Amino acid sequence: MADDLNSLLQKSTRLAEESADALARGDQQAALRLRLEADLAWKKAVRTGQRDVTAYALSKTPSARERAMSALLRLNVPASGKLIAAYCEARTGEAFEMKGFASIRRDEFRAWSKGSRREIYLVPALEGPWFIPSRGRYALSTWPLTQRIIGPLSPRVAHLKVSLHLADELEAQSVNSDAAARMRKLLTEYVRSVSGALTNPWDSSTTLDTVRIRAAVQYELSKIEADDEAHRKSQAEHALRVLDESKRIWGGKPPEIADDFAI
Repeated sequence: MADDLNSLLQKSTRLAEESADALARGDQQAALRLRLEADLAWKKAVRTGQRDVTAYALSKTPSARERAMSALLRLNVPASGKLIAAYCEARTGEAFEMKGFASIRRDEFRAWSKGSRREIYLVPALEGPWFIPSRGRYALSTWPLTQRIIGPLSPRVAHLKVSLHLADELEAQSVNSDAAARMRKLLTEYVRSVSGALTNPWDSSTTLDTVRIRAAVQYELSKIEADDEAHRKSQAEHALRVLDESKRIWGGKPPEIADDFAI
């Protein structure tokens, strides 16, 4: 199962990168075709990954770890603890306790260090030129390295992609359900910073038009997504050359800088 998930995730990422390359060279038809293929591979990966994650919780209430991993599988981008909690609560209506994130990450690293055979680990996203572990953003160990790296544009790209996913989630809910109301509130908060997504960004009663939202989000994505993917791809290639397996998953440490001004 893990091999299937890895293969699907890698295929989705590869096709998305090829789509960005096609868009960068002006081949919009190829870019659209590749993006559709990437989305199909991703949806298959979600179904596969959700079976892996929820298998742990067949006879009990899912743990915070399982809920966080399920959220990341759906969102498909490195996410903050705050977003993971808000997303989980919007989907289920059940509170998510954020205090456990630090201990979850420590437990994950401890299990990996001891040779645990878990198929998926909750890991930190990697930042900066030394690929240090992010303090605030989480990823899944099964994601390709390019997907776990955060570049200068990555937070905004992730924000926009999450907005598209929330629009999909909203449309999948019954119109007058509590889940739809919660998802509508979260989507409104998320797209408020996207120019043109809302008729009145500061009117809490504004009607959401998911077609309008998608158009505004996709327009902004078209301006920055290719540059972000190119940066992360370049950084991932560098990381593969200089980092061992442990650092590629859990991150490295910045070099110590001597105090040259000490007297």
